[in-house]
Amino acid sequence: MSTKDVTVAAVMTAPRYEAVYARNEIERALHEAGVPLTVSGGVYYGQCMQTMLEMLVDRGVDYALTVDFDSCFTADHVRRLISIVSQEDEIDALAAIQPMRGEGRLLGSTGKAEELSWNGYPIKVKSAHFGLTVIDVRKLGETVKPWFHHQPDDEGRWGDKKIDDDVWFWRQWEAAGNSIYIDPGCRLGHLEEVVTVFDEQMQIRHVRTSEWDEIKSKSVL
Repeated sequence: MSTKDVTVAAVMTAPRYEAVYARNEIERALHEAGVPLTVSGGVYYGQCMQTMLEMLVDRGVDYALTVDFDSCFTADHVRRLISIVSQEDEIDALAAIQPMRGEGRLLGSTGKAEELSWNGYPIKVKSAHFGLTVIDVRKLGETVKPWFHHQPDDEGRWGDKKIDDDVWFWRQWEAAGNSIYIDPGCRLGHLEEVVTVFDEQMQIRHVRTSEWDEIKSKSVL
């Protein structure tokens, strides 16, 4: 099945300044896949996402494709996700598999402690991401709002027990009886910044920005 068999529209929030490389890759991939893109530059992520997705519900689009501004993917990735979700009735939302920046952990959760195993079919999860995710717009229209919301923990702190906008969305999605899967066959890139520096042996070392504070304290700069 091709993207021409269903109506699909992409939405993305973007900061005031962004990585030109990633933006070029995103626009090239979506253009080749025939998927139009709407970009919101507002500062409030959840509000921007909900407003754009509401627009797609009102337009009667079949599927929404959510994109993060630092995702790297191809037209084939887009076509694969749309083809799977439009043919598999039990899949209401399908995300590419993507690592977290800096840590390399999976963005998403099955709600279980064991490691993921893949048999060639998408893996059912309890939460995912919006880096490259196809969502059934009809099911979205039936999901209770707000779709995006964030709140602190019981002590009013923004620690490990806080709820972020994306986690809130997937909880609302699940509460509405909808499913979410991750496709390990669609491996999505996550753009990272690195610092390139010579080490003590005059060999080049690439250091993530998240590690730079520790590295620079031990280096002669």
